[in-house]
Amino acid sequence: MTTDELRLHLIHLIETYVTDSILMKRLLALAERDEVPAKGVLVKSIPYLSGRVTDADARLIEEVAFNFC
Repeated sequence: MTTDELRLHLIHLIETYVTDSILMKRLLALAERDEVPAKGVLVKSIPYLSGRVTDADARLIEEVAFNFC
């Protein structure tokens, strides 16, 4: 997974699961950084991901965690 793919996947996860608009804006700003803090984005997203993630997105989260955390 490239950094650009990471960025696209994180944006998808943030826009799909994070319901707090202020946090969403903050996380999207983090995802747009040159050095994407993938671990920080995932950690701050955990409360919104719990129990709601599709199987495909769960695999995506695992891949992000494996490659960038």
